[in-house]
Amino acid sequence: MSRILFFTSLLMVLSVSARAEDGKIYQRVMDSNTIRCGYSLWQPLLFVDPNSGEIKGIFHDLMEEAGRRLNLKIEWAEELGWGTVVESVRTGRVDMACAGYWLHPGRIKMVSYNAPQIYTPLYAWGRADEKRTFEKIEDFNDPSLTIVQIDGGSSQQVVARYLPDVKEMSLPESATNGDAIASLLTGKADFMIDDVTSFQAYDRASPGELKILYDHEPFATFPAVMLLPPGEPRLKEIIDGVLMLIELDGTLDAILRRYNADQVFLRNAPPAKQ
Repeated sequence: MSRILFFTSLLMVLSVSARAEDGKIYQRVMDSNTIRCGYSLWQPLLFVDPNSGEIKGIFHDLMEEAGRRLNLKIEWAEELGWGTVVESVRTGRVDMACAGYWLHPGRIKMVSYNAPQIYTPLYAWGRADEKRTFEKIEDFNDPSLTIVQIDGGSSQQVVARYLPDVKEMSLPESATNGDAIASLLTGKADFMIDDVTSFQAYDRASPGELKILYDHEPFATFPAVMLLPPGEPRLKEIIDGVLMLIELDGTLDAILRRYNADQVFLRNAPPAKQ
């Protein structure tokens, strides 16, 4: 066998093997009739009811509805840390991460994701007793101010773009929003950048501790998506397709209203009428 023929045959074998490997999670889902969902807690997108211990939330209800329409069981397999969710999806530890995650370049580079349906504007939170006033986003770009943020989080892109002079207090990837809020309340930091839904959930539980410092415009807007493994186009197709139907027939609107979130998130424009 010539070298050219040998290497051509080898490339063909590797290509077929790669295609078979690419579809293994989709095939596992079809064989087991089950999607194993990892999840991270972010109210109201996905949370655990403290009274019943049940998993609830917008993305929980979306995936349960998707499973019903696809005749697939949704297994809520395990809670994933914000810093480990991408690796868990990329390596197939879970079939998907189903809780709603901000889409940013660090995730785009490593995993796939569903076509976005809801979008989260980000605002600056601070202590309720904050006396300084902020008339524009640029007012936060002050070296006397300290922002607290979690390593690898989406707010780092906001800081790089708008706030190059602000002091940064960085928490490890394993930290939670609660850790960031504690930094505000103890005076270690002056503000953090996060979404309105998280603020509202915290304010309901602990009213009067925090406030939105500037609400005239968001610092940024990120899609909230589910994360899928790379190299699984068929799995992505079925998730995108069923979620599109859920969006177009009004079921997504009903789910958002269920959690009083229909006026909080930005949405896709409806199809144009002919």
